[in-house]
Amino acid sequence: MSGIDKHKVLLQNWDHDLQQKIDHEIKMREGTTKLLAASKHPSQLLEAARNLLTSNHRIMAYMSELQKRKTAQVLGRQTSVEGNQVPCTARVCVTDLRIPLMWKDTDHFKNKGDYRRYAVFCLVKIDSDIYDTSMINNVDRSMTDLTFDDTLVFENVPHDFECKVEIFCHKLHEDLTIASTPKKLKKKINDLSGSVGRSVGKRLSGLHDTDIIGNMVLGPRFDMVAQGTMTLQGVNDSVGTFDLVVEPVSDSNSSCELPLFGHYCCRIVAQPLSLINPVHTGYLNLQEDDDLAKWKRYWCVLKNLKLDFWSSSDDVEVTEPLVTIPITKNTQISSADPSRIKRSHMFHVRTCERDSFGLFTMATDNQEELTKWWDALQQHLLDQVLWKQACDHVMDIPSPSPSKRKKSFLRKSSIYDDTPISDSSSRSSISSDIKLEDDQLNEMLSTLMGEAKQIRGDNPHPSTSTS
Repeated sequence: MSGIDKHKVLLQNWDHDLQQKIDHEIKMREGTTKLLAASKHPSQLLEAARNLLTSNHRIMAYMSELQKRKTAQVLGRQTSVEGNQVPCTARVCVTDLRIPLMWKDTDHFKNKGDYRRYAVFCLVKIDSDIYDTSMINNVDRSMTDLTFDDTLVFENVPHDFECKVEIFCHKLHEDLTIASTPKKLKKKINDLSGSVGRSVGKRLSGLHDTDIIGNMVLGPRFDMVAQGTMTLQGVNDSVGTFDLVVEPVSDSNSSCELPLFGHYCCRIVAQPLSLINPVHTGYLNLQEDDDLAKWKRYWCVLKNLKLDFWSSSDDVEVTEPLVTIPITKNTQISSADPSRIKRSHMFHVRTCERDSFGLFTMATDNQEELTKWWDALQQHLLDQVLWKQACDHVMDIPSPSPSKRKKSFLRKSSIYDDTPISDSSSRSSISSDIKLEDDQLNEMLSTLMGEAKQIRGDNPHPSTSTS
């Protein structure tokens, strides 16, 4: 198979993978919409609204990327896959995200002013990969900053990446609207809102025009209040400070009252794959001392700014290398002097490390291997030039704590707790009180949306399989 044919197959696999992601997010959005309409507790509504917004952003990003690839194919803009003269990609990790707040003196220190509260989370994006952070509820004037403990890891990131952090905020109205009313009064208002008409009912139940599209309730609205961008320049082992661009107020219902300081802090690190994965492996013949007739054959691995030599491939995992040649920004790769060549397929590696110079002469078994090693060494040098400080050493990427991951899962599963169950076998085990509560929920949803059957799952849509 030629290089062009391999490239076409690779593009087809990428397109198929993107299409599968789009189908998955569409199904997630449909399920989240039903959960959002059926949820009864404020925390459930906020979590469902966050998940719905994240799915929408992912779908748009995937479709945009798919369209970009289709356009490139039509215009014939295909990147050659021949050779290795392209920089490697990297793993990029964002942790320790913190957003300072700047409340007014009367709000924070004198404990005066209106008691505003918010729900806040962030979307972190690199190209079409989008991750959401955990959500912080009840953000009020007693908090001086927002700290997110999430560890977000992106794979196969190019060196010219842009990492965008978008802050989304929802203003909580519990102190002024329906959520703070007694339970019986709240039920009366809900009942009343179904009989006095759509316009008056919305005002009584605290919904905005933007929360309803057609006849579908979308739940809490999150506005993007600010965003920031990070590039390779910000990659560092330490926490850095980055600028925030506050979004302009679009309407009177916006949540832009959140007192942002204009900066955010986080730690962004990168692990170029050439530092953690072998760039190339194979046999090389190394000249011993200055004797052109004395050579020794080694199994070699190019990785992490070094070319290591072992007697055989079996020794790689069990012993230290017998010879190590640094392949850094100061290393030069050159072809052998034709006047001194007494062996074919030779090349030189010149090193300069801390006033220490070295010249190593190597040879491959054939021209094909010589081309592969030459390309691999040149790419390793190119990676260091383009990835800059990220190639100085292997930066640490922490793994998410299992306890945090479990806690997050349990919190998210609460969305399902009060969702009407369509399975007849499990429905029979529900107590009469829960059944009565579900009937009341069904009646309310029927009044507001006229779509109770679809929400309760009594008439589900047929599932479609991806091709």
